[in-house]
Amino acid sequence: MLAPTASTVMSSGARPPIGSPIAMSAARCYTVMPGPKPLPLLGNSWRFALGWKPWRTTALDITLWTLRALAGKDGAAKVAKLFGHPDLVFPFCAEETAKIYRREDAMPHRAVAPCLKHYKQELRKDFFGSEPGLIGVHGEPWSRFRSKVSKALAAPEGARAAVPALDIVADDFVNRMENILDDNRELPKDFLTELYKWALESVGVWALGTRLRCLSDNDAEAKEIIRCIHGFFHSVPELELSAPIWRIYSTRAYETYIEALDAFRSLCLKRLTDKGICAAIAKTSGKQVATILALDLLLVGVDTTAAAAASTMYMLAKNKRAQQKLQEELDNYLPMDRTLTSKDLDKLPYLRACIKESLRIKPVILGNGRCIQSDAVISGYEVPKGSHVVFPHYILSNEERYFPSPKEYVPERWLRDEIKKEKLRCPVSDSERQETTECATGVDENKALMVWRKQKEVGIHPFASLPFGFGRRMCIGKRFAEAELQLLLAKTFHRYEVKWRHGELTYSVTPTYVPNEPLQFTLTFRQQKS
Repeated sequence: MLAPTASTVMSSGARPPIGSPIAMSAARCYTVMPGPKPLPLLGNSWRFALGWKPWRTTALDITLWTLRALAGKDGAAKVAKLFGHPDLVFPFCAEETAKIYRREDAMPHRAVAPCLKHYKQELRKDFFGSEPGLIGVHGEPWSRFRSKVSKALAAPEGARAAVPALDIVADDFVNRMENILDDNRELPKDFLTELYKWALESVGVWALGTRLRCLSDNDAEAKEIIRCIHGFFHSVPELELSAPIWRIYSTRAYETYIEALDAFRSLCLKRLTDKGICAAIAKTSGKQVATILALDLLLVGVDTTAAAAASTMYMLAKNKRAQQKLQEELDNYLPMDRTLTSKDLDKLPYLRACIKESLRIKPVILGNGRCIQSDAVISGYEVPKGSHVVFPHYILSNEERYFPSPKEYVPERWLRDEIKKEKLRCPVSDSERQETTECATGVDENKALMVWRKQKEVGIHPFASLPFGFGRRMCIGKRFAEAELQLLLAKTFHRYEVKWRHGELTYSVTPTYVPNEPLQFTLTFRQQKS
């Protein structure tokens, strides 16, 4: 039997493995992959340094749509010659994403965050030593550290056991929301900061086994923690995405970044208790490993969860039909006379669908990535070893071919069960029409049913929406983050009708995808089903 040639394989419609000789022989040259043209010596870093549209670190969503237009359907685009960074390759195809993820070995490589690597391996090497943590590292050191912490973090039992403690934090925060409302029952302009406090308090409970008192108005240490969080996350885009000027001299952003990391490290050392996930890890792997893990969890578990909560509240506030359906589920299945458990959350599929739909439209992280360890063919192009492949999940999850009517907020698309057509519920009084826009901008029941049917026809590609990543480098705290979100949203929407009386929110990358405008939701008490 004759071996297949490149031409026979390609004509059959099936693509060969991305690193196979057949694929390489049929691929186009890497140099012809579309993308912004680098200048001699300056490369492409000058674009982000100047911040001209569409090359802005705070507007990477626009950058991705620009690259998508260059790549075309199922194509790829690149941003080459970046100071201190490998070339970036963006495949705009879910199937291509699946192939790259599935070919990775036991130690998948992500692009190193240069400033974080500098902090851990140079500046504070005396503390970290040979324990690099989970963020900003890869290879054998990452795999060795992960093996010490994965059992406690990845096992479903850990997240389930944390639900009662997280439930108490959610109760405290919902009570705090009531106390910070103004005379019009609107939340304050800095409500996103309040969500940061809730997320940090939640991480403290399940990771460190202690309350950090972030929900208190007069706790000086809590205020300092929040200040550091803001400083850290607003420094990341400048340090990690722009030209690394901090390598030459200490910029203001660099100093803010280091100050915040030192503060977080001190916090973890002082607050490590004999409870929580990190306490269990300290017993098996030592206090140093537990402290480093706690630091990493603070770095990735605060702004991400807060941003997810903000977007889900916003989506539900603008879609009265979905909010009412969620509230019906909560009225029927949410116990109010005791602390909640994981079994209670298991009875809330529509709540989980609301969160999934929010993260589809407004993912917390716009893309994930891998640094490929061998030459590969991606979207028909030769891509050299060492390139950083970025999976633009934000683009894929907002494309019609993967999600019919992608701009519409329809949680039902994530439900497997049959849904029934119900009577459209929308405000009917003159006063309600004046204060809400749900009828004009929300999705009615007929539209939701149509979208659900179309989605059922095309299915949901498992690699088109990956807000938590995939594989061994998937977010290790995924189950805890989901539990935090479910508890806060369940408590909020069971107690209140949440309204949005302002214009459309715009978003920026900081490096999480967060709203620019104040989150001034209006909360009114609702009559719960008895």
